Amino acid sequence: MMQPLIPNQETDNNYTAGQGSIIIGAIAALLMIAATALFMPSLNPDEEFGFCLTLPGNLLSPPVECAINAVLIFFAILFAFIINKKHSFVKSTEPILPTAMAVILASNPVNTSYLGTPIIMLIINLLCLDIIMKAYNAENATTSMFVVATYLSLGSMAEYAFILMMIVYPIMALMAKILRIKEIIAFIMGLAAPYWVALGLGLVSFSDFRIPRFLVNLPNANENYLMLVFASLGCLALIGIIMTLNNAMLIYAGNMRERTFNNMINLLAFACGIFMIIDFDNFGAYASSFCFAVSVQISNFFVMRRIPESPVWFWGLLSLFIAFFFFMLIDSFIG
Repeated sequence: MMQPLIPNQETDNNYTAGQGSIIIGAIAALLMIAATALFMPSLNPDEEFGFCLTLPGNLLSPPVECAINAVLIFFAILFAFIINKKHSFVKSTEPILPTAMAVILASNPVNTSYLGTPIIMLIINLLCLDIIMKAYNAENATTSMFVVATYLSLGSMAEYAFILMMIVYPIMALMAKILRIKEIIAFIMGLAAPYWVALGLGLVSFSDFRIPRFLVNLPNANENYLMLVFASLGCLALIGIIMTLNNAMLIYAGNMRERTFNNMINLLAFACGIFMIIDFDNFGAYASSFCFAVSVQISNFFVMRRIPESPVWFWGLLSLFIAFFFFMLIDSFIG
C-alpha cells in the first residue's frame, strides 16, 4: 500500500530510479531517436513563421536533424536536472526526473523528428523558469522580467507560438510575488527590445512584419501515424492530470516556495495543453515543454510516496509511452 512521505522530508526511496535506470533510460531514448531518424516520417511543418521571420522546413537531412535534437534533448535534461538541484521542485537525490524526461521526450517523434521549435521552446522555458524561480519574492525583479521577455520576444520573431507563452510568464511572476508596476514595464520593454534592435541594425524592415497565420501548419503525415502521436500526448495529459491531483495535497503541505515552483510548472503544463488544442496545427511547438512539465509530476508522484515495487510501477508507466512509439514505428513500416 502506498504511504505518503512527511512533507519536506527527503525521500529514502532511492530505488525508484537509480543509476541503472538513468542508463537504461538514456539507451532507450537514443534507440528511439535513432529509429525515428532512420525509419519514421518527419513531423516537420513546411515552414515556421513568426512576426517578421520565416524558417523553411527540412533544412537538413532527417538523420542530421535527429542527431542535433539528441544533443539538444541531452542538454535540456541536464539543464532541468541542474535547475531542480537549485530549486527542489522534485525533492529527490535520485535521477528520476532525467529518466522520465528522456523516455517521454524520445518516445514521441514530434519532439525528435525535426530540428525546430519543440526542443528550442523547452530550453527557453527552462531558462525562463530558472530566472523566475531565482527571483522568487525579490524586492526588485526588473532585470529578471526584462530577460524573460527578451527570450520570448526573440523566439516570437521566427515562431508565433512564443507569443502565446508571453501570457504565461506574467502569471508566473505574480505567483512568485515579483509582479509590480516596474516589473510590468520591464517585461514590456523586454518584449520590444529585440524588435527595436533588429530594426535599428537593418536585420528586418517594417515590410517584413505580418500577422502570424494560425492553423495552416499541420505536419504532412498519414492519419494513423498522427493519431498515434496524438494518442501518446493525450495519454500523457491524462496521466499528468491524475498525478497532479494526487500530488496536490502533499505539495500543498510543503513549504510555500516549493509549492509555488510546482504550481508554476503546473501552469506551464496547463498552458501548453490548452495551446496544443487552440493552436492545433502547430501542436508540436508546445509538446516538449508539456512533456517536461508532466515528467515533473510523474517524478513527484513516486518521490513523495513509499510504493512497494516502485521501479516496476515507474518503468511500467514509462513502458506505456515506449509501446506507443513501437506502434508508430510499425505504422511507419506498413503505412
